[in-house]
Amino acid sequence: MHRILLWLICALLLSGCVSYKKFEDLQVDNERLNKELLLSRQQNETLAEELKQLKDLSDFYYRTGMGLYGEKRYGDALEKFQTLVDRFPTSQHAAAAGDKIAEIRNLALNHYQKIVKSVEATRDLRGRIELIDREMKSVFLTKELNEKLLTLREELRTELEGELETQRDIVRHILIEDDPIKSWKVYRSTRNLAQQIGEDRKFYVEVYFIQRYTGKKFYKVKTRYEAPEYLSYESVTLQGQNGTRLTIDTIYPQKQSSVDSDGINEWSDNDVAEDDKIAKLARSNSITVTFKGGNRYTFEMSEQQLAAIREVVRKYQITR
Repeated sequence: MHRILLWLICALLLSGCVSYKKFEDLQVDNERLNKELLLSRQQNETLAEELKQLKDLSDFYYRTGMGLYGEKRYGDALEKFQTLVDRFPTSQHAAAAGDKIAEIRNLALNHYQKIVKSVEATRDLRGRIELIDREMKSVFLTKELNEKLLTLREELRTELEGELETQRDIVRHILIEDDPIKSWKVYRSTRNLAQQIGEDRKFYVEVYFIQRYTGKKFYKVKTRYEAPEYLSYESVTLQGQNGTRLTIDTIYPQKQSSVDSDGINEWSDNDVAEDDKIAKLARSNSITVTFKGGNRYTFEMSEQQLAAIREVVRKYQITR
């Protein structure tokens, strides 16, 4: 009997120990769950605050962009709308901001196209550059289109510098002779136009022009040779490397000759009605000259002769 009672007491004590252990475990689990719940609430509160801040920022960028757009400050407005789309692609304002971005870019493109069209319609290089400078200050352009216009401006500036250098060459190498009796001015090159062929022959080809006091202009071509005997040429042909061909008949009364102790001089001074051919010859990289008659002489124009033609033609084109 005593043993049975002892066994029961031990069983009760053991059972009490097990129940208390479960209770402690439950308490630990409860504390852990409470901490996790608190952390989850804190995270939710943080997320909610961040979402509110994001919404506030999205609203800020959109409202600011619209305000700038209304003030026609398109560059600043574009920056705000682009920031909104980049940073808040899921914002309720993202689609509207994207529409405004497209609208502003189209506006800039239209401005750019109008400027380029106006530039192309302006003949004077300096005027083109001034037009670009003026328009770039007065109309909106995106950064990319602004850079394209600056590139175009630089090309025009380089071209203008080349033209100014050409004009300086014209001033240095074009002689203007005023003839009040005939009521005109003669524009000639001062470059060396002699072309030595063999030991005792020289050929000259001079393109020049005359402007009457009335303003009318026309080209003339003077051909000449110096030789110990008559060559009796009847025509001179200028054949450009670009395919342009100009033939001048050299007959009396334009054709003249003289004899002195140095030999024979024969020359012809002819009007040229084909202005376009002279201009095309000036654009050729090389010109072949043929004196044709009793004898035939062919040679390539020298650099001096080519430069003389180009300068005379340019002077012709800019003389008003």
